[in-house]
Amino acid sequence: MKASKILAALVSAVTLTNTAGMAAFAENNNELTNGDYNYVALGDSIAAGFGLAGGDLTQDPALVITDALLESPVKGAYPAIFTEYLEKLGSERGYNVNGTNLASTAYRAEDIEKTIKTPEYKGEFATGILESYAGEGASNVLVPYHDIYTKYLSEADLVSIQLGGNDIIMSIVPQMVYGENPVLRAAGMSLMLTLFGTDTETAIGGGLQIISENKDNITSEDFIEAAAFMYNVSENANALVDESASHVKGVVEAVKELNGDADIALVGMFNPYRTEEESAATEEDIYEVLGRIYAAAANAAAAGEDELTANGKQTAEYIDNLNDKVEKINDIKDITEKYNDAAELDELLAMVEKYDDISEVQELSQLVSNSEGQPAKEELLNVLVKYDDINELQSVIDIINNYDDLSELTDLMAVMSKYRTANQTAAAKAIAEEVASPMAMQVAGKNVDPQIRRLNEELKTVAEETGAVYVDVYDISPEKDFDPHPNANGHREIADILYNAMSETVTNRMIIPEAPEPTEEPLPAEVIADYNFRPVGDINGNGKIDSTDSYILIYHALGMYDLSDEDLKYADIDRNGRVDIFDALILRAYTEQSKFNFCRGGNRFYDPYRPYNMGYFYPMGNYGRYFGHHHRVR
Repeated sequence: MKASKILAALVSAVTLTNTAGMAAFAENNNELTNGDYNYVALGDSIAAGFGLAGGDLTQDPALVITDALLESPVKGAYPAIFTEYLEKLGSERGYNVNGTNLASTAYRAEDIEKTIKTPEYKGEFATGILESYAGEGASNVLVPYHDIYTKYLSEADLVSIQLGGNDIIMSIVPQMVYGENPVLRAAGMSLMLTLFGTDTETAIGGGLQIISENKDNITSEDFIEAAAFMYNVSENANALVDESASHVKGVVEAVKELNGDADIALVGMFNPYRTEEESAATEEDIYEVLGRIYAAAANAAAAGEDELTANGKQTAEYIDNLNDKVEKINDIKDITEKYNDAAELDELLAMVEKYDDISEVQELSQLVSNSEGQPAKEELLNVLVKYDDINELQSVIDIINNYDDLSELTDLMAVMSKYRTANQTAAAKAIAEEVASPMAMQVAGKNVDPQIRRLNEELKTVAEETGAVYVDVYDISPEKDFDPHPNANGHREIADILYNAMSETVTNRMIIPEAPEPTEEPLPAEVIADYNFRPVGDINGNGKIDSTDSYILIYHALGMYDLSDEDLKYADIDRNGRVDIFDALILRAYTEQSKFNFCRGGNRFYDPYRPYNMGYFYPMGNYGRYFGHHHRVR
């Protein structure tokens, strides 16, 4: 896909909101009255649901946070599935559940930490990818997410954080994409696209575009530096894990500083490259992609130094020139190692890095040779004076300072010498395997798996130190390809594990308030003064309800006895405004504890478990107490 097409697709798709806020996975149910429960997901492309939509990955809806994504989040992503689980629990406990996905594709833990803390920050890695691949202006689709993060994290009851994978699996890519070396930028762009699951031709195209744009400026030093970088990608694996865990801890602390009341679930990482088949497939793809990138870079470097034949092949002189440069680099490295990296040699190299002309090196060499007692400096300067260009020498010093293992540069030159007259395709493959092998090892499961495991151990420690809950998802089902993003089944497994780990915590937050004690309507003071506590049913006014009262009421109902107006007030048992045989039967049942009872309101039915409840009546006013509540006398 051409960059212009990608840029147009991105620009047309994106109008980023920073006022309306993120769309919720679950709509509010206004019938639920116990309160709101707010869940927020932080993470990278995994939590964002990148790759679940299928189709062209350069137009994946989870690539950039857009209005369209806010209105219709990726439903198959585990934060959305987890929100559905929370919504069901919320409906049972009377809570409105709001789920918000703030996961950002191509963001590292460092980027999320800075986003929370810095108002104008935009993800450096995401910005670099868009600018490098889609062209100048592509990163305008990104806006600082700080305000959105602040709004939703401040209101969160639960925050899930899953970060660190980009800091390891793609740890070297930012250094490549952001560096000044065009060969590394090209390789980094193609590697990034490969790891995101982009097809091989598109991945190659992204890198070749950078080579093409810089073909007049690429030198053999650029090619050698790129090779040295590749040979050292695995040297600092442990340091990368420590740095990644440190930034994840920074994210947790930033969230707690913003909202100290939120529960935090720290979701671990899984390894998408766990089998030999997947590792082999990854290496093969990396070889194919980087092979063509490095072949093009080597030719571009030769073209920049006018060392290509008429038919576009590198000349023998070019290969000899590279061999000579590598030999000088190794000579300098050998001397520094011979003298155990003496501080005086480091000072000498630092001095040379500031020179403007190679003549200054020659003058320094003469000065040292005339002095006594400086054999290390003299030996080093004897190599430095072999250079006739200060820029070339300084680029060599930069390579020596930045890379620990340069021994394989000699092997690379041997490969290039062997294939100098061979078919360019064979040469490209051989060069790529020599240069790209450490990269493939780093990305494939052979090296990633130990790093992922170690990161998870570090994250457990972070959880203990910060009070977060560590959620172990390492053993979700392995993927069937080398794309590091889980498929739909993997997302559901993560959601299930997350819910199992956090459901008790969530339930404890969704408090169901106890029913308030019933309150009685206050009575006027004049009524309270005349209150004599004579209960309804006390027909004869002796302060108790017994069989005598029931017999008096039966006789009255049968016309055999006349109650006074005062006593009639206590004889209307069912409160229907008249005293009749039904009142007598109710009172009879009450006094005899018969199973034949009548419910309130005069409706007759058999219910041995609901004896009629006699209340109190205030005779001197228009209030009555009936069934434990006050009612007006009709």
